[in-house]
Amino acid sequence: MSINAITPNPNFAIDIRKAIARGDLPKNIPQNRKAWETAQALEANVFQTLLGAMFEGVKGEGLLGDAATGQDTWRGMLLGEYGKALSATGGIGLAPQIYRSMLRNQESPVHAAQSPNR
Repeated sequence: MSINAITPNPNFAIDIRKAIARGDLPKNIPQNRKAWETAQALEANVFQTLLGAMFEGVKGEGLLGDAATGQDTWRGMLLGEYGKALSATGGIGLAPQIYRSMLRNQESPVHAAQSPNR
C-alpha cells in the first residue's frame, strides 16, 4: 500500500496544541505544517495497513455482496479514510513521535551540512 496523498490540514496548529496539552509534544516545539501533515499521513497509513490485514479474506460484506465488481478497490478506499479519521482524532501517538523525529533530523548537524542552501 502506498502513502495517501497529504491533504492540507487547516487545523494543524490546533492539533499540535492538543498534542502538547496531552503531553505528546514538548511545550516549545515549533509549528511546521508540512511536517505535521506528513506525520499524520504516515500514522494514517499504519492504520490503513493494520485494518487491511484485519479485512483480508472477508467476503460478502454489506451491499457489495460476494461478486461485486471493484469490491477490493472500494474497501481499500474505505480503509484509507478510516485510517485518516483515526489519525486525525489522536490515533495511537505515532504522529507526534514522527513529527518530533522529523524536526530533530532537520536540525541535526549532518542534515545541515548536506543542505544545498548553506
